[in-house]
Amino acid sequence: MPVMRINNNNFQRNANISMVSQTIWRKPGISRIEIARELNLYRSTVTNIIQTLIDANVVYEAEEGEVTSQGGRRPILLRINERMGCVLGLELQVDRFRGVVVDVYGTTLHQIEGTVQAKHFSEVFAEVVERMRPVVESTRLPLLGICVGLPGIVNPDECTIIKSDPFKLENYPFGKEIGCSYPVPVLLENDANCCAWEALARYRDTALKDFLCVLAEHHGHNAQTGLGPGMGVGMALVLGGKLHYGKRYAAGEFTSVLWRPGDGSQFGMSFQEMVRIQQDDEVYKTFVAELFESLKPVVSIFDPEVVFLHGDICARQDLVQSVYNERLDGLKKVMDRVNCRLEFSTGGRMDVAHGAASMFLGKLFSVPELSDVRGYVRLDWDEVFALVSQGSKKTAK
Repeated sequence: MPVMRINNNNFQRNANISMVSQTIWRKPGISRIEIARELNLYRSTVTNIIQTLIDANVVYEAEEGEVTSQGGRRPILLRINERMGCVLGLELQVDRFRGVVVDVYGTTLHQIEGTVQAKHFSEVFAEVVERMRPVVESTRLPLLGICVGLPGIVNPDECTIIKSDPFKLENYPFGKEIGCSYPVPVLLENDANCCAWEALARYRDTALKDFLCVLAEHHGHNAQTGLGPGMGVGMALVLGGKLHYGKRYAAGEFTSVLWRPGDGSQFGMSFQEMVRIQQDDEVYKTFVAELFESLKPVVSIFDPEVVFLHGDICARQDLVQSVYNERLDGLKKVMDRVNCRLEFSTGGRMDVAHGAASMFLGKLFSVPELSDVRGYVRLDWDEVFALVSQGSKKTAK
């Protein structure tokens, strides 16, 4: 996987290209003059970078804009080329997968879900990528990258699975052993964090900077892993427009305030209750109430602008909303006090897969920072240009 390091001679060039392309991605239809003004760059610098992007089929000149009050020529408006490529986003579980193919603006081109045989994570990944290959090829767009979301603690900078109980993995160097064997960059992320990347991409041209994503998905009993049925919950915290990972990449690992040692899930609910949670509305209300009770201190301390709900819980929106509104000691009072809103995702079951693809786009159009001590994985633009060029040649044949 191509990685741009801070001491690389191409760092400044990549940074400048990233700044310009990110600005166009966030504000389609912006002009060269507006880019130069917004980034505080010389117009000649912006013009040279844009010409590089145009030559690489990454940017194109769209239509002419309106003449300003000062008169002069109509500005030429710029857009990222929707045909420059596509991204494959995957959610992998021990028994199933969900996959989406999106364009560079995050628009879903195809989505598929299915079952997989319970086996090693690397084999599941290879099987699913192969099953998605005809779908990707049907878009007739160059594949720019693959990103995978999974349950567990993930180090996305090194593409390592630190710990995943469902897959029985610990300190697994997926990027070095598997990801590097693919012709495109392969990235890895925690499933709840993928939801945060989706929100960051969707609100990329807004002032939304601080929010919380809660992913709640139902899982059945799995004989191979020994995991019982119930609801699995993960959280992602975004502060100042950036995901907060924590020193061990474990930020967002959820445990209910009612959980006690020996409980078989993340909650204080009994095994019998978790078995009935999909069929019994009262049990589901108990789960929601316990989840909201656990979110109260998080919302109070971090003061987010929005709490996004993702996953299966969004299919029970009416029930969830009733618990939120009616429990007098619940989350709503705290949310009202800090002026935070509750928002249900519309992505449904594909949230994690779409969020994984959004992570790739977020990194592609992000600006490298010298202050990033973790050596954050960056995609080198020359490598991206080569993928776009190779894919364009194949499509032309």
